[in-house]
Formats: sequence, C-alpha cells, structure tokens
Amino acid sequence: MEEEKQQTEKKGKKLLIGILALFLILGIGGAFWWMQVSDKTYEIEEVTDFSYFKLYESEKYGVIDKQANILVEPKYDMLVIPNPAKPVFIGYFNYNSQTGEYETEVLNEKGEKILTQYVQVLPLPFQDTSTEVPYEKSVLIYKENGKYGIINFEGKKITKAIYDSIESLLYKEGCLLVKQQEKYGVINIKGKQIIPTIYDSISADGYYEETTKYQKAGFIVGQKKQEGYRYGYINEKGKQILEVAYNEIDRITEITTKDVYLFALKNGQAGVYQNKKILLEHEYEEIEYNKQNELFLVQKNGKQGVTNKQGKEILKPEYDYIMISGQNLNAQKNGISYTFDKEGKEQEIQSRVSILSTENSQYFITINEQDKFGLINSAHTEILENEYSYIEYAFGNYFIVTKEETVSVMNAEKKEEVISNYDVIQKVEGRNLLQAIQLEPYTIELYNEKMEKIASMQEANLSVQNNYIQLTSQTERKYFDNQGKEVQNRDLFPNLTLYAFVQEGKWGFQKKEGDIAIEPIYDMVTELNAYGFAGIKKDGKWGVINQKGEVLVEPIYEIEWEEPEFIGPYCKLNFGYGMIYYSRQLQEE
Repeated sequence: MEEEKQQTEKKGKKLLIGILALFLILGIGGAFWWMQVSDKTYEIEEVTDFSYFKLYESEKYGVIDKQANILVEPKYDMLVIPNPAKPVFIGYFNYNSQTGEYETEVLNEKGEKILTQYVQVLPLPFQDTSTEVPYEKSVLIYKENGKYGIINFEGKKITKAIYDSIESLLYKEGCLLVKQQEKYGVINIKGKQIIPTIYDSISADGYYEETTKYQKAGFIVGQKKQEGYRYGYINEKGKQILEVAYNEIDRITEITTKDVYLFALKNGQAGVYQNKKILLEHEYEEIEYNKQNELFLVQKNGKQGVTNKQGKEILKPEYDYIMISGQNLNAQKNGISYTFDKEGKEQEIQSRVSILSTENSQYFITINEQDKFGLINSAHTEILENEYSYIEYAFGNYFIVTKEETVSVMNAEKKEEVISNYDVIQKVEGRNLLQAIQLEPYTIELYNEKMEKIASMQEANLSVQNNYIQLTSQTERKYFDNQGKEVQNRDLFPNLTLYAFVQEGKWGFQKKEGDIAIEPIYDMVTELNAYGFAGIKKDGKWGVINQKGEVLVEPIYEIEWEEPEFIGPYCKLNFGYGMIYYSRQLQEE
C-alpha cells in the first residue's frame, strides 16, 4: 500500500514538472514572439512644439530658442536641427571642394560639443522634403572604423557600426535603407532588421492612409539575375509575399484595405495579386485599375475587357476600345458602340456618354459627346440640361456650375439658382463654406452651408487654418469657425496677452479686458504668435513687438508678404524643401 502511494506521488511530481516545463516553454516562446513583434513595431515621433530654430546671419548658421536667445553662434557653413523639440544641433564646417565633404560637430543648447565619442554624427534626411522637419526625428547616424550605425539623441548605440551606408526610404519614415557589401536591406529606427541585406534594390511601395501615413507601405525588392533584374514583394512586417521572379511589380495604392493588391509583370504578361492569391492570371498585355468603380480594364491579344476587384469577368476582352466613364463602360467593336453599366449590363445609348458619381448619392454629373455638363438624380431624371461648360459638387444639395464664363450655385433639390454674378466661386477647403470672388473691385464674400452670406471684404486675403478661417484686408480682419460662425480673436486665442484691433483704418493692440495697450498708429499688425511676438507695419516696413507691448524692432524691415512671423528680431524665411530659418538681414541698406 505504501509502495502504491509512493508511485502515485512520483507520477504526480512528474506531471507537475511536465506542466511547469510546458508553461516555461510557452512562456519563453511567447516572450520570444512578443519580442519579435514589438521590435518590428515603432512609433513615428510627432513634433508639435518647436523649441529650436535655425538662425542665419552674415552667411553663417546658428541656433536660437523660442525666446530669441542665441544658443549657437552663427558660425557654421550649414547647420541641421533634426528634431526642433530636442537640443541636438549638427554644424558643418571646413568644406572640401574636391571631395564635397564637410567636417561636423554636434552641439547642445549651451553651445557645448556633445557626442564627441564618435568620429562623425550625421542626420538622416528624408528623400521627400515636403515636411517642415525633413529628418528622422529620433535617430542619428554615427561613423566608426569607416562604417555606419544608428544612435538615439542621447548618444546610445542602437546598432553596431556595420553598414557601408544608411539612408532614409522615400515614403517610409521610420525605416532605413542599409548597405553591406553592395547589397541592400532595411532596418527600422529601433535597429530591428526588417529585410536582410541580400537585395540589389529596395523601394517602398508608396501606400498611404490618413491615419497611419506610410507605416503600412511594403517593399518592392530587386535582384540582378542572369536574365536581368527580377522583383519581389515584402510586406511592412518583413514577410515575403511574392518571390523575386517578376519583371515588374507595383502596388495598387488606390485600394485601401488590409489586403495588398499588386500589379505584377512576368515573362512580359501582366497579372494581379491579392496578397499571395492570384486574381488575374498572367495573360494580359496591360491592366489598369479604375478606383471609382473598382474595376480592372484589361487588354489581351490587342482586345480590351473589364473585370471587377474580385477577379470576376464583367466584359470579355473582345472589344477594340473601352472607356470607363463615370459609372458607364463605353465600348466599341467592329465600328459599333455599346454602353454597359459597371455590372456589364448593356444600356441604351444616350447623348450622355459619362455619368459621374458625387459625394451625394442622390445626384450624378453627366457629360455628353460635346463635353457639356448636366445633372441627373438617382432616378436618372434630368435636373440640369447638358449645357454647362463645367459642374462640380459643393456640399448638401448645392453644385457650382459654369456657363459661358459665368459662375453660379444651383440648388439641385429645388432646381434653382441661389448664388450668381461672381467671377469665381470655390469651396473652402475641407469646410461646407463657399468663397465667392468678384474681380472688379476685388472682393471676397463667404457663404455658409445654408447659402447665407456671412462676410464681404474688399482687397482681402483668405487664410484657412486648422480650426478657423481668417479674412484680412488693410482695414479689417475677421475670424470664422469651421462652420462659418464669426468668432472674436479673444475667444479664438484665449491665452494671448494682447489682441489686434483697428480703429479708423489704423491698427493697435488691446488687452483682453479691452483697454488699449498700444495706440492704433500702424498700417497693419499681426496677432501675437505662439512665441509671444507680433509684427507691426508702418510706411511699408515691418517691425516687432513682444507680448508685453514693448517694441523690439521699429518698422525697418522691407518684407513683401502680408503676415510675417517673428521670433524676437528675427523673421521667418521659408524657401521650402526644409529650408526654413530666421534672420534679421531684411533691413534696407
């Protein structure tokens, strides 16, 4: 009996050990899996608060802060601030005209040299310089023993210096193109390898979403083979989707789903893939995608046909010519014209050869053979005859129509004109508001979504910001919220100490309570900016005040643009391509 009990205890211990071992294995495996996943994910740093700015004086560059204090004297041939929220500045000097190379040094906000343990530290510029901060904002390149690696802004190594070169990838912030022994791979800003360095070319596919930007873009990889260059596809997580066997690969970036749709050319024949699944076999000479109707226009043996996004054939490739126009498929075969809907059902041919959908599903814009525009409803009842040179949807039931160089707004529901007698009518970007312009005298008038006139101003400029719209002339300035309701500068900018006001054609500043802080003696002023400075204009020249109302610079700067921005005595100059700096070299000699 005792022996039986001991055997039972031994079995129980073995079972317990086995269970613990299993949990340990699962735990290690789970941890390993999580490490792999977490290493491949990264966050793109957003810079919302700029603290440091490039200074330009006497053809040299330095750094100022947002109080206009000089942190780095302007003594460098070139200077880069990779992240304007972090005190890390890279100065370039001793240019070698023969090699095209500079010496560099890194400085902090005290002007002290930092990261001196490295032979050289460089920023990682984007190939796309449309952003105001055209650099990777969380990593830098360092050089060691003739090789390159990446470090963070504190100088901590993220990778060893094992690469021959490191570059940013166009349309793929956060991923870096690395080179070893003439081969390319990709790492992310955490140093994790996404693609091994075995390819002769790598490019991002250009896929973009509003929320995630380019993070879900994958990679087109190429290798030189005996028969020439061949391409494959790797997704954003580093998973091989298509092997390196194609003459050409392009992502269909117009299809915004979690699935990847790819055009691929193999042995001279085009096909389409949904991830690894082939939707259209490699049997076509050409394939085009129509985003509006989610259709593929295909060509086979010189004849054209149509398939849908699921690969189902809508029209056999037997037509001489097919044009996808709005919701119609207009086809020709043997000199005979046919019209089909997007499901492939033949339609009666009418004078309307194109039907374009609008954001309002109740209305469609039509274009006839004479390129004249009209309007129909969802029941195909005619609302406007095809007699207009152009029609575009505004919002609600409203359309902007052009006829014989006159522009007006029509209410499609009531079939009546609601706004007319303007030279130009435009929708205010991203808002249900209209900007109507008369050229003589130049006048801007604003209408809300009810077609009520909310503003009229001569010789005015319209500025659209994130949360407001500004209408400004020499004698007045008005603000509106995104719904078109007029708001006061005190309500829009509650944290300012001074507010611009105009009196009898002259501008000054008031305190929040309404007391005059600066008498209205100026021809124009700007509001205080986020850094506490405003521009003042007199006799065609600009000066600067601070948030206390003190004049820092009398009006001596000759500046052509209407609302210059200042930090202390320095004026912001923006030449695009990341060339933004502040300078006071604007004074008339």
